[in-house]
Amino acid sequence: MRLCVAAMLLAAAAGLGTVCVGQTADDISGASSTALSSKIITQKDNDNGGSYPKPLIVPLEWEFKIELGKFRPIAVKLPNKDAEQVFWYLRYTVTNKSGEDHIFVPEFVLYTENGQIIRAGKKTPGTVFDKIKKLYNDPLMKAPAAMTGKLLQGQDNAKTSVAIWPDFDPNAGQVSVFLGGLSGETASIPLPSPITVVQTDWRGKEKTVTKDKLLLVKTLHLQYDIPGEKSARRFLAPKLIKKRWVMR
Repeated sequence: MRLCVAAMLLAAAAGLGTVCVGQTADDISGASSTALSSKIITQKDNDNGGSYPKPLIVPLEWEFKIELGKFRPIAVKLPNKDAEQVFWYLRYTVTNKSGEDHIFVPEFVLYTENGQIIRAGKKTPGTVFDKIKKLYNDPLMKAPAAMTGKLLQGQDNAKTSVAIWPDFDPNAGQVSVFLGGLSGETASIPLPSPITVVQTDWRGKEKTVTKDKLLLVKTLHLQYDIPGEKSARRFLAPKLIKKRWVMR
């Protein structure tokens, strides 16, 4: 998270434009992989005059298939709490049809329009997952922490889980959800000068590293409109208004 924020600022200073913008799924039809001479294509951003890497029209790297449920709130009565608390969840099934086994490390992050950033799993007790699992009556649904690891090939090895977030700013009318860990496609952006950042590996361990490049990974971006007032949000369904792959 700290790396992404710092890198976006440096990328903007270097005239690279917005790096969390990509290509819609509507653009991929009718394309030919023979027209691609590089694994990284930098296209012009007509909105701000800069350029930024975008996902390839025809993927050349492995990619998992993901099926998404609806983004929904759920109220849960936690132990030792007087009132129910609201959480948000997104149910998903991930399948490996890439032709090879690959490690799946889900990294799902929610951004509100007013600057709040929340990683899935933050401040979400196991009680919340238990209630969601019971709601769907799905004995094969895996806890979020159990999803990291090797994803074997084939439909029979598909895994289902949920990304869960605590309630966010009630003044936010839109949120974006970025789903990482689904693709092996990457792109590199040189930074104007080296930066020192704290980086978390897939085991959750933090270490300080110096970066002279920003590594972008193909990521699925979902954007939702959040209707209603705070008191009514738990009863209303957010509306998906954008779905696209981006380099982030």
